[in-house]
Order: sequence, then C-alpha cells, then structure tokens
Amino acid sequence: MTAQQVEDTPWTKLRRRVELLVGPPHTAIDPQEGDEIRRLIHEIRANHIELEMQNEELSKSRDTVGAARQKYEKLYRNYAGLFNFAPIGYMVVDRDGMIHEINLAASIALNAPRSKLTGCCITDFIHRDDQDCFYYQKLACQKGPESSTFELKMKRADGFFFDAQLQMQTFSEASSVERRYTVSIVDISEQVQLSSSFVLQQHCLELACRAATVQELLTGFVELVKSYLQCDAVGIRIRDDEGNIPYQAYDGFSQTFYESESPLSLHTDQCMCITVIKGTTDPGLPFFTNKGSFYINATSRFLATVAPEDLGSTRNVCNAHGYESVVLIPIGIGDTVEGLIHAADHRENRFPLRLVENLENVGSRLGLAIQQFHLQESLLESVDTLNDLSGHLLTVQEDEQRRIAMELHDGCGQNLNVLKLRLTNLQRRLPAEAVDLIQECDGLLAFSDMIIDDIRNIAHGLKPAALETLGLTAATRQMIREYSTYAKVQVEADIDLLDQIKDPMARVCLFRIFQEALTNVHKHAQATWAVLTVSREGGTLRIRIEDNGIGFDAQKLFYRANSHMGMGMSALALRCRMIGADLSVDSEAGKGVRLVIRVPCPNPKAVR
Repeated sequence: MTAQQVEDTPWTKLRRRVELLVGPPHTAIDPQEGDEIRRLIHEIRANHIELEMQNEELSKSRDTVGAARQKYEKLYRNYAGLFNFAPIGYMVVDRDGMIHEINLAASIALNAPRSKLTGCCITDFIHRDDQDCFYYQKLACQKGPESSTFELKMKRADGFFFDAQLQMQTFSEASSVERRYTVSIVDISEQVQLSSSFVLQQHCLELACRAATVQELLTGFVELVKSYLQCDAVGIRIRDDEGNIPYQAYDGFSQTFYESESPLSLHTDQCMCITVIKGTTDPGLPFFTNKGSFYINATSRFLATVAPEDLGSTRNVCNAHGYESVVLIPIGIGDTVEGLIHAADHRENRFPLRLVENLENVGSRLGLAIQQFHLQESLLESVDTLNDLSGHLLTVQEDEQRRIAMELHDGCGQNLNVLKLRLTNLQRRLPAEAVDLIQECDGLLAFSDMIIDDIRNIAHGLKPAALETLGLTAATRQMIREYSTYAKVQVEADIDLLDQIKDPMARVCLFRIFQEALTNVHKHAQATWAVLTVSREGGTLRIRIEDNGIGFDAQKLFYRANSHMGMGMSALALRCRMIGADLSVDSEAGKGVRLVIRVPCPNPKAVR
C-alpha cells in the first residue's frame, strides 16, 4: 500500500474537491503585508466550502441511515411477529438448556406464560425417559450447521404429557462466544394418537380372530390395553347371571385389591364400576363421556374438594390403594352393558380424553368379540343338537328299515310262499286236458317267484343279512358283486381290514357309506372303474374310495341341499361324525372323485 493510498481517505478527497472549487490563492497582494491575510482568507473560504460539503454529505448519510433504520425496524417487527405468532413453537436455549427466548406457540404447547418459561431449563419439560435422547441430539448439533430432527415425549406445566417433534440447530451470537441452539416444537400428539389408535384397533381385530376361547380373548385384551396405556394395572369385569361383576382377567392389581374388588354385586354395592355397568352415568357431569365412560386423573385432589357428607356410600377403593388415575370403559354386548375395562395408575394425568375415546373403541371391539363367541357357542350347541337329532333319525331309520325288512321277509314273503304252494296244489288238481289253465298257473308261479325275489332284494337292501351273519367285509364284497353286475362298473376291492371294526354302529354306518358312495358313482360319475381300499395308519383305518368319473367342484356342490350329490355327501359326512370318523373329499371337474375316511380303530396287535 503506497503513501498516496493511505492519505486517500474520504476527507482528503473532499479537501481536494474544495481546493479545486476555491482555486489558487491571489498573488496581487503585497507579500509583506497581505501574504498571511490572503492565506487565512483562502483557508477560511476553503474550510467554509469544505464544511458545507461535509454538511451535505452528512445530511445524505443521515437520510440513508434513517431509511436503513426504518427498513431494519420493519424487518425486526416482521421477524418479531413471525417469531412470536408463528404456528410452530420456537425457543432459544443455551448449552445448559436454559430458555432465553420463547414464542407464543411454544408457551401454549407447554401451557405456561412466556414470562415463567424464560429462565427455566427445557429439560424440565422433557419426559425422564427421553432426557438422554435430547442430550445426544444436542451433541450431534454441535458437529455441524445441519439441523437435527427427532421425536420425544414432553410434559406441560399442568403435568400432562404430549408427543412432540423437535428440530434443533446451533448458532453463535455476535455479541457472545457462547453457543446457543434454536429449537422448534411441533405437537404431534394427534398424529401419534391416530397412528397408535389404528395399530391398537388392528391388534384388537387380530386378537379377536386369533383367540380360541373367551378367557384367552379377555387375557389378551388386558395385555393389549396395559401395553397401550403404559399403566400400572388393567382388569376386565364381566357380569354374570346373578348380577355379580367379577374380574375375569386382570394384570397389575395386588391380591388385596383383587380380593376386595372382585366380588362386587350390582344389587348390593355402590361405586363407579356399578354406575358404568348399569349405564346410569351423566355426560353433563365432569369425568363422564357421552359413551358412558368414567375417567379421573387426580383422585386425591378431587376427593379433597368434596365434603365428607357429600361422598355418600361410594367405596373409593381405587384411591385407598393409591391409584390417582382411573378409567372405566363400558363393554357393550348388544344393547346392554355387560362389563367394563378398568385401568388404573398411581401417577396423575395418565388418561387424557383422547386415550379414553380410543379405549371406548376397544370396548366396542371387545363387546363384539364376546358376542361372537356367544353366538358361536349357541351355533355349536345347535349343531350338536342337530347332529344328535340327525344321528337319532338315522338310527330310527335303520331300525325302521330292519322292521320293514322283517315284515317283508316274515309277512309278505311267507304269504307269497303260501300263495305259491296253493297255486301249485291248484295246478295239480287240474285235469290234463285243461292245458290253458295249467299254462296260466305256470305263469302265475313264475310271477310269484319274481315277486319273492324282488321282496328278498328289497329286504336285503333294507337289512343286509350278511352284515350280521358274515361281518362287514363279506357283506361289502357281496354288495360290490351285486353293484358291479347291474351298474357295469369294475370295482377293485382290498377291504380285509374292515373286520377289525367291532362297533356295530360303525359297521352299519360304513356299510351305508359304501352303498351311498357307489350309488353316486353309478348315477353321477359316469365312471368305468372304482377302487375301495382299506389300510391301517396307527390307531385308525384309512378307507379310500376313488373313481375315474367326470368329477365335480367340491367347493360348490358338497353342501348343496338342492342336489342329490349335495344331500348324499351331507349324509356321508353325518354318518362319519356319528362314528367319530374324518371325511375328506378331493375332486375337480374331469378328474374323478377321491373320498378318504379315517375311522378310529385300535390296532389289535397293540391291544394284546
């Protein structure tokens, strides 16, 4: 840098401009008298002009500074308005977490005036379980200018917790070397609540579909609600026929509490559980919802405000055991309240209204699941009754067929034999020349033999004599031979193990099953061959009936009551249930039919 550049300041530039305007000093004055005066006059004029120009520059600078000041004041007002009235909470904290600045949205989120929040530590409003998370996120911000976004649970000044999303970024103020942090706060409780509510309802549906018994259902709901609320205890009461409302499932309550609270009766006791189950809650009063729930988050503070004479006969056992937060959710089954979900915690402010509303949906789901179990039990009872009636009907049918067979054999059969004998005697008494009458008697005798054979076949079908005299294997072989003769279907049989079945009812049912199956093959399958085999699988006999017919869609036709195929298959299934056998049907159009029957039958060798 040269000397000229050093001297070339704004004021030296201004001085040179003045000298150009004033011009050089006059030289006509006597040097002895006027040099000093002229020099002073010149200096004064130069200074005067210089001052005027400086004044002009200062005026321009003042106008510029004023305009800049107005501009920056406007910007500051805009910034202050954006900061204070932003929809997102903002605050400035130091390295120790002390709050130096905070806007209106943040103070509303923390439910306290800004004057009381300034100077407090932000960690006072963070759940103890998330303190480490905040600390490590603050360390991460110190490594660079990038912001860090994370979620944690914060606590309002009134003690209620809420889910928050924080965005933190570090900066350094020009007036201070201390590092500070800007923190934005967004209350995401509603989003978290909706998400958790969706997950909760999904788990409720999965549990309702998975549970095999009502007790498993109730135990599962207790665990689910306790995990969702993160509370100390949860129980489910269900009303019985005598009006008692015992805990059918619970977790977290002490044995003393359970023994004192479980034997409650709708007829003799008075407490909030009784009120909720009776449906006598008043939504216009505090602590009650429109759906009949009761919730309170500070039982001790509430009871302290109630005069002893106003407490009435309410038991207040929850408060006596130290539970400050209590919620009772009705379980509706149909149009009545049949139980409730009871949740309790020793801490205050554990059950805000949003959680209560979600639990009311859980109560509705549980009520529907319990009702479904009741309907299933009623359906199973009806099915058992129907099976018993159907089994009895088949038994009566077998007995009636046996009676009809005996009547045909002993009555009609014997009468026809008598008629045949009398015709024979009458034919012998005819004279030899009565050729026409003799031939007519021969025709009547032949017709009588045909009727007798028909009656014998009918009686045999109604009551196969071989089944009682020779056993199931021989009776089945005889039935297969007769079937192959009139049906023109080749049947391969490997059925020697059938004689190991000793139960008379099982023998009759299996014989009828074989009859029905082969009849279906003849009438519907259009098959040319069929297979009937019996093999042993441990303690059961596996019976396989297969044909090469046209097959059918087993899903559509198995239980169609308006078709003979459907009725026949239903009869097969019913007879299998009567003897404790399992029936499986495998068939597709054009690929034949495969029936597999597994009949319980102990292995004779194993019995020995």
